[in-house]
Amino acid sequence: MKYILLALTCLLTFQAGLYAGDAEFKKGFEEGYKIEKGDLVIVPITPIRPITPIGSTDYREGIKAGMLAGKKK
Repeated sequence: MKYILLALTCLLTFQAGLYAGDAEFKKGFEEGYKIEKGDLVIVPITPIRPITPIGSTDYREGIKAGMLAGKKK
């Protein structure tokens, strides 16, 4: 029973960390898209967050993805 509780605690902590990265990526994507298209644009659905390279952040990767999406459309 003790090991099951420990495993559940670790799993919930891991899931919370994943969700925090998704939220940061989404904020960055929206900001990057608005940099390219302007502030009064409707931002499309945020794509799936890629694996963040070492030395970068989820927010920075979101900005890059948003700017790239803004240039394509």
